[in-house]
Amino acid sequence: MNLFKKTLLAGALSCVLAAGGFSFAHTAGAAPDTRAATPEMSPPAEKEKQDESRHRRHGHHGRKFVLFKDAAALLGMTEQDLKKEWKQGKSLQQIAKEKKNWDAEEFVQKLTAVQSAKLDSAVKAGKMTQQQADQLKKKLPGSLKRFTQHVYHPHQDRRLPSTHSEI
Repeated sequence: MNLFKKTLLAGALSCVLAAGGFSFAHTAGAAPDTRAATPEMSPPAEKEKQDESRHRRHGHHGRKFVLFKDAAALLGMTEQDLKKEWKQGKSLQQIAKEKKNWDAEEFVQKLTAVQSAKLDSAVKAGKMTQQQADQLKKKLPGSLKRFTQHVYHPHQDRRLPSTHSEI
């Protein structure tokens, strides 16, 4: 390699190192300001509320849990009371049997009627076509039966390393 190329390469390398050092010094000087703006840890009660609101915002998570409102209305309970019993390990079918003495098929039929009425009102409002509503109504009894049979199983805290998998 000739002298000119070596000089050019050394000059380019020194410019890169100088720019990197300047960038590091600039960010290191700004670090104390960012630490002062960091909020304190929230109490556990506030953290639980934040986790619940965070979970509700996820795309497909919790879509069927809108049915809790309808199920609670049918059973004459509040949605919170229904969820408390469900989280104790009971299925919605078991809760319906205890509260109203309805068997599984009767409870699913009542929920299907409520959801069909909602689909009909969505068609009247122009939010969906009649064909879409008919397709959903075909799947509704099976879907509601699976939903009412589901028993709550708490997940581990997914923010910890290696706990995201349920294998």
